[in-house]
Amino acid sequence: MKKLITFKDIDNARKVLDVPDVVSIEDIKEKHRKLIFEYHPDRYQNSKDMAKYKEKIKEINNSYKIIMNYRNRYPVSFGKEKVKLYRPEAPLFWDCIHYQLTDL
Repeated sequence: MKKLITFKDIDNARKVLDVPDVVSIEDIKEKHRKLIFEYHPDRYQNSKDMAKYKEKIKEINNSYKIIMNYRNRYPVSFGKEKVKLYRPEAPLFWDCIHYQLTDL
């Protein structure tokens, strides 16, 4: 039986990836790539702390998996009332909209 993901799990994952409450999928992916690059064990092969970096990579990847799983299953409304509210000039609020809406 799969473990239910709680708000605490998602919030901890968000903090590990250091992303805000409202964030685009592109920004999540970019932050994940940057963290993987920063902590990748191959960069620290001669370090005593190699195990620490391997554990950090596991934590980053697990957090990414939790957040993307949540984001991919969260319903997005393409209803007329929600689409009318789309304002690209307000990116902090609307970053959560993944699709570019044109010709409305």
